Amino acid sequence: MDSFTSDTREWSAKDVAQLLISQNALTELTLEEALEVVRLLAPLHMAAETFLIEEGVTSTGYMALVLEGEAVVLNAIEGSDENVVLSTLGPGAVFGELSILDGKARSATITAVTDMDIAVLDRVGLARLVDSLPGVACSLFSAIIVRVGERLRATNIRVQELVAENNKLKALSLRA
Repeated sequence: MDSFTSDTREWSAKDVAQLLISQNALTELTLEEALEVVRLLAPLHMAAETFLIEEGVTSTGYMALVLEGEAVVLNAIEGSDENVVLSTLGPGAVFGELSILDGKARSATITAVTDMDIAVLDRVGLARLVDSLPGVACSLFSAIIVRVGERLRATNIRVQELVAENNKLKALSLRA
């Protein structure tokens, strides 16, 4: 496959592979490994305001690479109608990689802010990769683990910051 075509645009396989290994995505993959993964991706065009992934849902066994457009990542606040914005995603961002591995419920909701083109790897494609190119599959798993580890470390830092802020507020309220 030399080209990768969505409903709205055509990319070269190499351009998609380079997005896959960009700074926002899976930098640990080589270009050659990324090209093998791209062969298994399916293009999708998503309209603005479409839920790409819904928090708590387990029926969406895929991960995706953002080719074009922007999405927002949200977490619901328990006992409230409000959400916390965790991040925004643009070209080169990967999402859904944890659930494609473990099949568990999604940990956040991702909504298209603009019309988007994404490249999707589903669990069937991942299994095909494992069967046909186990070395590339191991590299993909390793890159995903690094990415998930980075997010976990960032979350731990954020929790520590919130605990420190909470402790300051407690101290102020005790003085009052």
